[in-house]
Formats: sequence, C-alpha cells, structure tokens
Amino acid sequence: MFNFVSPKIFSALTLFFLFSCEEKISQEDIDSYKDIMDIRLGHLGNAIIIQGRLLDAYNLRSESAEENHFKEAEELIKENLEKFGRPDDLKKLNIPKSKKIRDLHDSLIDSSQLLITAVNMLEDQAWLGGSVSYAENAVDKARFKFQTAVKFIYKPDDLDVKPVLEHKEYDVGEIPEKLLE
Repeated sequence: MFNFVSPKIFSALTLFFLFSCEEKISQEDIDSYKDIMDIRLGHLGNAIIIQGRLLDAYNLRSESAEENHFKEAEELIKENLEKFGRPDDLKKLNIPKSKKIRDLHDSLIDSSQLLITAVNMLEDQAWLGGSVSYAENAVDKARFKFQTAVKFIYKPDDLDVKPVLEHKEYDVGEIPEKLLE
C-alpha cells in the first residue's frame, strides 16, 4: 500500500470539507422568507394554541365537545389554518431556494397537516366518546415543528423548544389518573 497522505492531514482535509460544505443562509433569504410567511406563521401558531386548549378542555370534560364555544373554537382553528394556507398552495409559494429554508418550509407544511389531522381526530373522538391521545400526539408534533421553525427564523433568546411528549392511549370511558386526583 502507498501512503500518500498522513492520517493527520487526511483528518484535517476531511474536517475542512465537512465544514465548508455546510450551506450558509443569507440574512436576505431569511428576511425574504419572513416577508412571505410572517402573518401566516401567526395563524398557524394561533391554531396550535387553540387546538391544544380544546384537547385540554375535552380531557377535563368530554361533554364540552357539544357546547357552542367548543364548536366556535373548532371553526376558529379551521379559519386560522385556511389563512395559513393549504398544503398544496404552500408548496407553490415562491420562497428562497436555500435547502435549509426549503426544509424548514416543508416542516411547517407538515405541522399544518398534523394540525388538520388533530382537528379531524378530535371531532371523530368527541362524537364517538373515545380517547384523543392520537390528536394530542399530532398537536404536540405540530407544536414542536412550529417552535423549531420560529426559533430558526426569529432567533428569540427566551424560546426553549419543548420536546415532543408521548401521550397515553386510554380506553373508552377510562379516566386518566391525573384527573381523578
């Protein structure tokens, strides 16, 4: 075997190529993305918050799903999701070509799709009287993706992205221990 390059030089070259290949995102691209998505992100954030509160209300008292304010809140979520944009329309937006921004945008589209799934699951389970843990998982994943995107775009110092939680699945009629206390 021929040893043309010493292991130290090979390691140094490898590290150099790894760091030099990392895509740099210009502030101009981030600002351009903010201009396109800023108001839309507010609508997605509102929908996530309202859906989370509806799930909490349902877990405390499942009969609340039949009350008018619950149904009005469901309509607010749908309105906010419409204002955020449908997934197929969001994919057509003219956003900066940066791979990181494209990945971030895809993550936000996933977040809205998860929220749509959660809305449908809560409606179905409220009607059937079952557990909403799948809807809780979907909202939690949507929240995580949303918070990660906001942290990347706006770089707030005080935002800690909470990890995705695992929600226990309950049988129909079973009351969580936490609520029995």
